[in-house]
Order: sequence, then C-alpha cells, then structure tokens
Amino acid sequence: MNNTIYISGPISDPTTSQPRTGWQKEFLEAEAKLRRMGFSVMNPVDIAREVEEAFRQEPTRADYILACLERMKMAQETGILHGVYLIGDIDACKDSHGVQMELHLAEILGIPVFAEFRADNEIWTDSFYLKSERTIEGLLEDKA
Repeated sequence: MNNTIYISGPISDPTTSQPRTGWQKEFLEAEAKLRRMGFSVMNPVDIAREVEEAFRQEPTRADYILACLERMKMAQETGILHGVYLIGDIDACKDSHGVQMELHLAEILGIPVFAEFRADNEIWTDSFYLKSERTIEGLLEDKA
C-alpha cells in the first residue's frame, strides 16, 4: 500500500505575498524526513515546478494554490493520500491562505493532519490540528 503524505506549510510572506526566503529548503527537509520514515511524499516544491513548466506566462499565486489543492483531492480520490504533514512557524501557518485552504480540504475529505511546528528553536506537535491522538509514526503502523 502506498503511504503518501502531502506536505503543507507557509510559502508566501503574508505581508508581501511574495515567496518566503528558504521555503523550498524547509519543504525539501520535511520530504527527506518523511521518506526516511518510509512515506511517499507529495511536495509543493515539485508541484510548483510543474505549474511553472505548464504555463506560458508567469503563474499566479492562485494557480499554485489551486494546483496543490487539486493534487490533494486527486490523491485522496485514488486512495493513495493518507495524511497531511503541516510544517513551519505556527503563526505563519495561521496567516497563510494556502495552508488554511489545504487544512479545510483535508477536513472535508477526512484526511488526517499531523502538525510539527517550530517555536523558540524547539519543535513541538500541536494537537489542535489532529483529529485523534495518532502520530505520524502511528500512521505507518496502521498501514502495516
């Protein structure tokens, strides 16, 4: 069975609507972590590259967000998407329109969300976004 996780996190700076410095590195690091744990990964870094290749003109922010949402929906419909992994600063996640739309879609589709946030140089898990007490590690155990 394919245990695919979609990575969600803030990409744009909410004050400028421009991509934040280092966002791709954060997403690639999260992807590497999830792959080491045994998951397949859907990464917005890859989706953004595909959007840029498909458009003859500069894609808009909406183009990127809609492409990510459509990928999440298609993966859930085909039965390969088993969770959303939320990364980044908690305040940036709360301010991100893209993150909020991804979380709403996950809720509508019944996709579990696992959150890992950085605060004061510490990493902590926020159960506010979780539907249960399961962890990302527990998801692998459930699928074994």
